[in-house]
Amino acid sequence: MSGAAERQRNHVGTVSLLVAVTGAIACRIALKTSAYAGASWLSVCAAGFEAALVGGLADWFAVTALFRHPLGLPIPHTAIIPARRAKLVESIVSMVQDVWLAPDVIAARLTRVAPSALVADWLRDPPHAQRLGAPLRDLLHGLTRLLTAPDIVTLVEQMLRRQLAGLPVDPSVGQWLARTVESDSAGNAFEALARSVANLARQPRTAATLQTWLDQSARQLYHDGRRLVPLLLRRKIVQRKIVEAVCDSGAAELLKASTDPEHRLRRFVFDAVRRFADRLSSGEPDTLQRVEQVRAAIAGSLEAQPLILNILTQLRAQLERELGDSASRLSAFIDRQLQAGIIELLQDPARRTTFDRWVRESAIDLLRRHHHQIGLTVRENLDALDTEALVAQIEDRVGSDLQFIRLNGAVVGGAIGVLLALIRSFIG
Repeated sequence: MSGAAERQRNHVGTVSLLVAVTGAIACRIALKTSAYAGASWLSVCAAGFEAALVGGLADWFAVTALFRHPLGLPIPHTAIIPARRAKLVESIVSMVQDVWLAPDVIAARLTRVAPSALVADWLRDPPHAQRLGAPLRDLLHGLTRLLTAPDIVTLVEQMLRRQLAGLPVDPSVGQWLARTVESDSAGNAFEALARSVANLARQPRTAATLQTWLDQSARQLYHDGRRLVPLLLRRKIVQRKIVEAVCDSGAAELLKASTDPEHRLRRFVFDAVRRFADRLSSGEPDTLQRVEQVRAAIAGSLEAQPLILNILTQLRAQLERELGDSASRLSAFIDRQLQAGIIELLQDPARRTTFDRWVRESAIDLLRRHHHQIGLTVRENLDALDTEALVAQIEDRVGSDLQFIRLNGAVVGGAIGVLLALIRSFIG
């Protein structure tokens, strides 16, 4: 209903009183004139309007007395709502808490609700699944800090040592090595290794190291009593030329071997690895023993904590970026798996029944423990309103109906007045 229509309806009681007053006055004036003097029908109308006026005024007094003192006069038993505010609030609280929202009422309602169906329908909306996955992503984001903890780094190193120590040294290692040599990955690995060694040979530091080694070798030969070779090797220009020749030719050959599958260096390396793999596959004891010694030496001297810490640090940074972005592939994967897992879980009848029973029992248990919070909430909201605001809200909600009560009082009073006037007329 529009605001204008509402305002018009709120004046219905006042209009009914005005009609009753106007009708009563008009009828009495008419009865005083010679034209209508003694008219019985006009007397009946006058009695009806007067009775309507009395009924309307009586109902106006009753309705007004609910909210305030009529005409501002402190008449006893008026302004009932302000005077009984505390009792009214307690009655409302009791009605809401103990009757309308009593634990048994809510529990009976919960038995007609399937929480699993509500959860499944809610989860089928992707934004809802993303919202559900957010706490899990936050938890995982916090756990990523543990990756770089000293205890975790030590644990990973110990696991690596155990795995390395547990690797089998038997003919199967040779078979695996033979398959690896024939694969494309072996060629790629050799190419990468050859390029890396070639780049290392071109580094000034490598040349300086080789030159220092030559100088030390020449000095040692000189101390051993040799004169001619040390005489040549101790010359700086000779050392530099030898080192430059070795580095340049070595780097050139390595680069050629990295791109030429038929290069003699490449064939030499691969043939050597194949022969070694064949000896392992045949179970040659000396070869197996050498591999075991190498493995034991690596496992015993392994200091992998710096490398492990670096790897875990990079992994942690990557995970934090992925988990911090709700649109990343990892976040989307977590949300998708969580959504699919819960929906699949709730599709099983037995699990669905168990879930529904758990939700209902938990909700009812929480409700019974904290049911008083309902009353506290209602009371806090009512106490937050001053008396005038509370009266205004109640009057605003029922004011229109109260106006019709006044109208009904005027109509019923008028009808009774007409009836009594007719009876009096018939009697005498």
